Amino acid sequence: MKRRLPPLNAIRAFEAAARLQSISDAADELSVTPTAVSHQIRHLETLLDIKLFERSGRNITLTDQGARMLPDITRGMDSLAAAFEETYGNIDANSVNISTTREFARYWLQPRLGQFYETFPQLTLNIYASEGVADLSGSEIDVAIRYGAKPPEGSAEIALYQEYYVAAVSKSLLKPGRAARIEMLTKQRLIEVRWENSALTAPSWKAWFSAAGRDGFETFRRMSFDAYNLAFDALKRGHGAALLSRTIVNSSEFEDSLVQLEGPQLPGYHYRVLRSPSAMRKRAVRQFVDWISDAAKG
Repeated sequence: MKRRLPPLNAIRAFEAAARLQSISDAADELSVTPTAVSHQIRHLETLLDIKLFERSGRNITLTDQGARMLPDITRGMDSLAAAFEETYGNIDANSVNISTTREFARYWLQPRLGQFYETFPQLTLNIYASEGVADLSGSEIDVAIRYGAKPPEGSAEIALYQEYYVAAVSKSLLKPGRAARIEMLTKQRLIEVRWENSALTAPSWKAWFSAAGRDGFETFRRMSFDAYNLAFDALKRGHGAALLSRTIVNSSEFEDSLVQLEGPQLPGYHYRVLRSPSAMRKRAVRQFVDWISDAAKG
């Protein structure tokens, strides 16, 4: 028989709130906000077309239908937990699930993994690279490394470092012994990358020329891509110069192929670490956060 089940997050929210008789206590147990718990319960009530709780201010009381459902749901959740307990006990304690951007994962974190595993051979880092923002309250992600505004003073977020952008070009376009200057590239193009996250402002060649105090921006031909791998390919083929982060330009992958042009460094945003409240109870997460904080200072 085909099983018809509502979303698991909605079931968990109902079961915890009903068992604890408190929205806020359920939120603490599930490491989410009370608003998130209330939203999931209302979603479940809408799906089932029944009322599960009577509400009076912050107090909740199970309806008759909710009370009849609770014992079976609790037994089901206990059975699920028991089925995975041994596996989770062995894996979770020594693993850290990390969400970050593709560029940070590839050009900053990956080159340092050897150093991390030498220090913590018993741990495992599971890396999920995406430009999307992971919801720490509703997923298995322990730590998110995000790119954006600097964390405010007193924030729970940990600032790693500020990014800067430089003009880079393939070494094949430069003559040996000659200074790497933009004036040498008048026959090439200025390459820009359109960022997937439209909430952040990408560095522009116009800003670079202005910061350099140079004229002639309008005389250059330009081209743009929506992905860094395409921009890298254009660089390798000698199509021009691109504005890249120092993290990328200084990575071992490009140290023999790219050179920085003379000129300014454009300030970018900040990398920072966010941790879910429940994850910080794991020793492995605390060790990773301490390690990456120290590594970023170096």
